[in-house]
Amino acid sequence: MKKIYMIAGEPSGDFLGAKIMQKLSQIENVKVFGVGGDLMKYAGFDSLINIEQISVGGIAEIVPHIFAIKRLIEYVAENIVETKPDILLTIDSPGFCFRVAKIVRRKDPSIKLVHFVAPSVWAWRPKRAKKLAELYDHLLTLFDFEPPYFTKYGLKTTFVGHPAIDEFEQNNVPKQDLLLVLPGSRKQEVKTLLPIFLETLKYLSFERIVIPTLPNLTNLVSSIAREDNVEIVSNEMQKKELFQRAKCAIVASGTATLQLALSGCPMACCYKLSPLTYHIVKSLIKTKYISLVNIILDRCVIPELIQNECTPEKIADAVNTLGAQKQTDSFIKLRERLYSDISPSQKIANVLLDYMGSNT
Repeated sequence: MKKIYMIAGEPSGDFLGAKIMQKLSQIENVKVFGVGGDLMKYAGFDSLINIEQISVGGIAEIVPHIFAIKRLIEYVAENIVETKPDILLTIDSPGFCFRVAKIVRRKDPSIKLVHFVAPSVWAWRPKRAKKLAELYDHLLTLFDFEPPYFTKYGLKTTFVGHPAIDEFEQNNVPKQDLLLVLPGSRKQEVKTLLPIFLETLKYLSFERIVIPTLPNLTNLVSSIAREDNVEIVSNEMQKKELFQRAKCAIVASGTATLQLALSGCPMACCYKLSPLTYHIVKSLIKTKYISLVNIILDRCVIPELIQNECTPEKIADAVNTLGAQKQTDSFIKLRERLYSDISPSQKIANVLLDYMGSNT
C-alpha cells in the first residue's frame, strides 16, 4: 500500500486537495491522509486536525496565534514521521507547510516532498525560490509563467494548471438580476469585509442578493447579515450555478476571483487589511494588481478596491460601471492561460504516482 500525506491548511487549498483526492481515489493501493478541510473530508479524507486552527491570514492577525500554530507544526511533522508516507504533498499555506516540510526533511530524508501552488516569488520575496529548491523534490504550479522562477535553482517544476478549470464553466446560461457577495474564506476576512459589502447594498438595486460561503462560516455570516435581506448559501453545487447565473459579484481577493471568472461572472475585487499588515505588505509587493485574474492577464480587467478605496460608495460605483462584456471576453483568454495539456488534477496525480513507481 502506497501512502500519500497531504496538507491543505486553508479553504483554497482544501478545494485543490479535494480535486486531487477525487483522482487518487480511483487508484487502487493508494492511501491518502493528513490535514484538510470539509471538501477533502467529503472526498473520504480523515483530517488529523481542524484547519481552522491554522487558517489565519495577515501579519498582525497571526501574532496572537503564533505559539499555538508552532505547536501544531511540530505535532503534524511528528505525525508524518511516525506514519512514514511515501510522499508528503503540501498545498499552498507556505507559512505552515514549509515549516512542517523542513522538520520532516531533517528527521526522515527518505520521504519525498512535493508542493502544490508556488509561492508568489514574482510578487514579493523572490529569495524564497532558492530556499524552496533546497527543501522540496518537486513543485507543481498553477500558472504557466511560474516554472522558470524555480527551475533556475534546480527545482523540478511542473506547470499543471488550475483544478478550478474542471469545476467551473462558462455555459452562457441566461443571467439573472442577481448580485453575489463573497467576503472571503477566513473568519477575519468575513469580519472585516462583510459589513462593508452589506453597507454597499444600500447604493445598489438587485432583485436577488446571495452570499455564497463555506459551511464553517455560515453562522458567522448569518450573525453579521441578520438584518439584511440576503440569502446565504454554502452548498457547493448551488454555488456553481449561482456563479453562472449572477449578473455580477463583489468579491474578496483570492481564489474566488478565478472561480467567478471561469464561470463568466463579472466582478469588482476588494480587500482590506489591518493598517500594520497593509503597510508591511505594500512595501514588499512587486505586482501592479492583487487579483489573480488581473495578475495572470497582466492588465486591469476587473476593478480593484484596496484598503482606503474599499468603501461602500466606491464599491457601489465600481459595480454600477462594470464593463461586463469586456470582462467576460477576457475570461475566455484566462481559461486558455490556466489550462495545461490534460486535466490539472489528473496531471498532479500522475506526478505523485510516478514518484511511487506506479502507472495511471
